[in-house]
Amino acid sequence: ASLHRAQAERPLKSLIVTSASPGDGKSHVAVNLALTLSESYKRRVLLIDADLRRPTLHKTFRLSNSRGLSDALSRTQDEKAPVVQISETLTVLPAGRLESDPLGGLSSNRMKRLVSDAAEQFDWVIVDSPPVGVLADAHLVTEMVDAALLVVRAGVTHFPDLQAAVEQLGSDRILGLVLNAVEPEEMRGKGYYSYYYSGDRGKQRH
Repeated sequence: ASLHRAQAERPLKSLIVTSASPGDGKSHVAVNLALTLSESYKRRVLLIDADLRRPTLHKTFRLSNSRGLSDALSRTQDEKAPVVQISETLTVLPAGRLESDPLGGLSSNRMKRLVSDAAEQFDWVIVDSPPVGVLADAHLVTEMVDAALLVVRAGVTHFPDLQAAVEQLGSDRILGLVLNAVEPEEMRGKGYYSYYYSGDRGKQRH
């Protein structure tokens, strides 16, 4: 909902989802964000797997990973990227073949043009990238999109790693943070949510 409102207030169509370290759940967040924007808000969404070293989106959607982003970046001629239509409003571009050193492709003009062209065709372009604290891949892609979302895993992400990620991405590029895997009772107390959603709340108010 925050992204939907932000898009109405500023030029915002392309977004990278990354994290400070592995295991924070950035791919999980990227998938659910794409599903929500496409299914609930009926926006046309392109979800790109830019983690060319350890791709996961093809497994989530049970797709072949034989062709994808890596192929689109390595072609000598301008051809359509091998995207896969998941639903009427959701399209996925898998990572394609694994790359031991994808920096050249991710920093290329072809990658920049791919994101730019996609932003003209879709309402949202969401890019799932490697963790920013481990590799330079996310930083390179961040320069090609409108903003970044940084995923933080409750009880797992270390604050120094988060600080380093913010510095590397640039605080002005970060649209917001997503706190992942948090237990509601740890935030408000064990009985807070059951009380809030129960009929007792209204009765006690009177």
